[in-house]
Amino acid sequence: MNLPPQTMGKALLFDGPGLPLRLVEQPFPAPLEGEVVVRVEAATLCGSDLHTINGKRKVETPTVLGHETIGRIEAIGPGPIPRLQDGTLAAIGVRITWAVVANCGGCRYCDSDLPQKCEKAIKYGHEPLIGRRMWTGGLATWNLLAPGTTLVKLPESLPASLATPSSCATATVMAGFEALGPIDNKNLLITGAGMLGLTAIARARALRPASITVVDPLCWRRDQAFVMGCSTALTPVEFNNLTQPVDAWLELSGSNVSWESCFPRLAIGAKVALIGAVFPTQDTVFNLERVVRRMITIRGIHNYGPRHLASAVEFLTGLPADHPLGQLAGPWFTLDQHETALRVAGDPAVLRVGFMFR
Repeated sequence: MNLPPQTMGKALLFDGPGLPLRLVEQPFPAPLEGEVVVRVEAATLCGSDLHTINGKRKVETPTVLGHETIGRIEAIGPGPIPRLQDGTLAAIGVRITWAVVANCGGCRYCDSDLPQKCEKAIKYGHEPLIGRRMWTGGLATWNLLAPGTTLVKLPESLPASLATPSSCATATVMAGFEALGPIDNKNLLITGAGMLGLTAIARARALRPASITVVDPLCWRRDQAFVMGCSTALTPVEFNNLTQPVDAWLELSGSNVSWESCFPRLAIGAKVALIGAVFPTQDTVFNLERVVRRMITIRGIHNYGPRHLASAVEFLTGLPADHPLGQLAGPWFTLDQHETALRVAGDPAVLRVGFMFR
């Protein structure tokens, strides 16, 4: 085991909605067998982090938020050396990202290809601060990664602005496209042009759909959708006048209104991936007979599996370093500037506030 000199690190604690975040210092987390310590390079605040801060999602507190995180391996626990997703051994100094959920690999959900629902899951950025779980959120100097965490190597050339969202937004989009199956020559609908929606447009371009239609009420998001390469960007009202049938649908807004207005446009045999509804809402209308007769396939996607994170990094690595997707993350702050960062994050035109560590 290689350990750096014992030093103090910083972590930003969330105590509950309406309470200010607390910046605290804690000692270096010496890893046990199978664990890896990563010194955080950068972390971005996902939309679900903001829902938590604003009280739309409940978590146990205090906790360290942040699950879109990249960094470098700083220490490895004793015993067998963990392997990266590509099969190589973990090593000090390797730049990585990691899956949002560490899974056991042997429970009923892991055996059913649902590792993100593991019965023994440790979920980064969501764990209560109990003992050594101090270091499981991205808004901290270090992250202590548990056995069963998927570790994916990042190229040195991949900018942090592209790499950091990979462990949530990008990987989740990859899981959504897997659920849809092949979309070549099909009419793709994307509802919601936030970080996931804009990422989905960039990804869809390589999958050769017949068209990419984006629906979002915000003008600047529709403008960004065109920058990413969509065919059409519409307001919800404009979409109601569209007659083109939908063969594949990524629902990323989480809106019941989106479901109720777009479902009637689905073609026979259409496939739907529901992703955006990640906080409680009222029930929506659902007609079983219309699903059955039109042979609609509906799949809920929450988080992702190891292969989706690996494919996310591969996708991002194939983009030009100046791809517009990389301009969506930021502005960037330090942990000491967290009050300003949260104010900026409240601006609807800001998709990802980021924290950069030196």
